[in-house]
Amino acid sequence: MKVFTGAVRIKSTAKTEEVNISSQVEALLSESGITEGMVLVSTGHTTASVHMSNPDRDLEADFQDLMSELVTNKPAYRHNKGDYGRNADAHLKSVLAGNSVTIPVTKGRLALGQWQVIYFSEFDGPRSRLISVKVMGAADNR
Repeated sequence: MKVFTGAVRIKSTAKTEEVNISSQVEALLSESGITEGMVLVSTGHTTASVHMSNPDRDLEADFQDLMSELVTNKPAYRHNKGDYGRNADAHLKSVLAGNSVTIPVTKGRLALGQWQVIYFSEFDGPRSRLISVKVMGAADNR
């Protein structure tokens, strides 16, 4: 089994936003030479998320609206009262949305569904962000 490690670096431009990182992950998969296996895409940021969804601008806005409705930034949150900042809502949104996805690799391509893309969700931007990508599997030795 071969293992390849890479990263996607982005600079978010707004407090909250959705960034489609599928093409960057696909480029790292191609660079890896792995043709059968899996890709793990993960963020170590606790105020952001990695997830899959349909690449539709309206759905991106709907997702961020839903997260804002589910998790309002209450002044009563203990995190907002401490020395850590005023972003408890961003941390809680990250917990709900998750921080990683695993995608099968088939014939050297991401085996995504017809309408799936990989999103990085920003909940506390703008910031510079690093998304880890680990590709594991077999390389085609032709």
